This record gives sequence, C-alpha cells and structure tokens, in this order.
Amino acid sequence: MPSPIVTSIPPVFSRKDRDGHEIGNDYLARCVQSWRDCGFDPVTVNAEAEELHPLIAELGVEVVRVPCDAAAITGRPHVFLSDLLDAARRVSTERVFIVNADIELEMTNAARDRLAALGPMQAVGVRRCDHDGDKRPSAARYDGGIDLLGAGRDALDGLDTGALIFGMPWWDHYLPLALLWRGAQPVSGTGVTAWHLDHEGRWDKRHHIRAGREFLRLLRETPAEMRKDPWVSDHVAALSRIGRGQYGDTLQRRIMARVLALLLPGSRTHIRRVLRAASQSNTALLDRIAGTG
Repeated sequence: MPSPIVTSIPPVFSRKDRDGHEIGNDYLARCVQSWRDCGFDPVTVNAEAEELHPLIAELGVEVVRVPCDAAAITGRPHVFLSDLLDAARRVSTERVFIVNADIELEMTNAARDRLAALGPMQAVGVRRCDHDGDKRPSAARYDGGIDLLGAGRDALDGLDTGALIFGMPWWDHYLPLALLWRGAQPVSGTGVTAWHLDHEGRWDKRHHIRAGREFLRLLRETPAEMRKDPWVSDHVAALSRIGRGQYGDTLQRRIMARVLALLLPGSRTHIRRVLRAASQSNTALLDRIAGTG
C-alpha cells in the first residue's frame, strides 16, 4: 500500500527553463508524477484561506486544510511546520514522508522497499541535486539542507517545532537534528535522487535570521528526556559555543566574534555570523541523517 508523501503546493508555481520560458505547471506535474512513480500518494497541506493551485485537483492530489498560515511573517500563505507534521500524521498510520513541492524523485527498487519499511524510530533524509534542466548523474548534492525526509510515527511523537515554517530556512536543519537527538536511527538514502530545478531564492536575510533565532531557541528549550543521543548533544553544545562567539577562521575574526558576543549579543551582525557558522557546522549533522556521515 502506498505511503502518503506530504508537501505544500503554493497557489502559484513558477519555474523557468534555460531559455527563460515559463514551465511551472509542467514541472509541478512532473514532480507529482515522480512521487507516484516512487510509490507515494501525494498530499498537499494548505491554509483554509489559501487559494489552491488548479493542478491540485487536476492531478488528484489529496488536500488537507489547516486553520492558519504564516503570511503575516513571510508575505505568502506558507504553512507552519507543526501544522504540516500534524496533517501528515493524520493521513499516515505508520510513517511520515515530507518533500519540498519542487522536487522530482527517482528511486531504485531497493530504496523504495527500504523507505516503505521505515520503522517507528527510524528516519531518512535526502539532499537534493540542483540542475538547470539537464539532470546529470554527476550532479553535486546540495549540502545546505534536506529536501525529502521520512520518519516513523514514534520518532515524531511529541516533537515541538515551534514557529518554524515549511518552505522557509532552518526547518530542514532542526527536524533532522531533533529526530536524531531523540534517538531516531538513520536509514540510508542510497538509491534515492531528489532532483531540483535551480531557481532564484524565495526568502531574504530577514527570514533567515528570524527562523534561525527560532532554531536556536528550540535547541535551548529541548526537554532533557529528548536529549538521548550523545553525539547530537555534543553537536548542540558546539552550536552553543558558536553563539557565545567561538567562531571565525582567522585570529582577527575570532577576536571580533568574542567582542560582538560580549558587547552586542543581540545585534544583527552577531546573529547573522552565528547562524552562518551554525549552518556550516550542521553539515556533519545533515551528513548523518543522509547516511553519508
């Protein structure tokens, strides 16, 4: 029986090919069909006030409505990660898969079987491969986040994702970290390719800083009983040291970091540099859930 795969398809979906022609609808249809080809049933989570993309009905994608959106924060009707995960748990009795809406999936039969058997305390993360329309087998995987994530229901039970927003920065760092920290066992994503047609950024520095602050808050307030993995605890301790100014690749930058942390801990300059260093540090964490670390 196919597992649901949950995303949030926006009311307008625009993508351009290498010649600048609009291919948004065709690309979205390819993404949805690729999920079905990999054995998933597509589900989109959208706010009650959000207009639905016309292809949702045409492609037979199941819709789950949630009461609120994050438009006051992002200017667009994004859904909060907590609402998306709650909706995913409502449509799946055993395991949850979430994917960014602009990802085309390819899977070997072995990978498909492995994900379909994902256990209650297991998790899998897959990085995307960016392309410009020509999907090359040698394409480098994006190391800044996770675009397909699956987890057993027990691994997600009681997980607090605060005010993180699906489709905005940091959700794809926090969720892998939280799953591993509570003891979820990573399952290899070998044999899964998440193709992503390259496009211009959809968020700015303001969104990055706001979500980054929430990421750090959630780490600080994670209950002791959720901190089961010593490796992740050491990683979070290192992130805490970064927050206290222990970052920088030269002596001069390290001195400046400590000065900023001591004298201007709430400044945008300090938090921006902290988040940059934290994101770089998280590469090892993302390697782990992606089965490469």
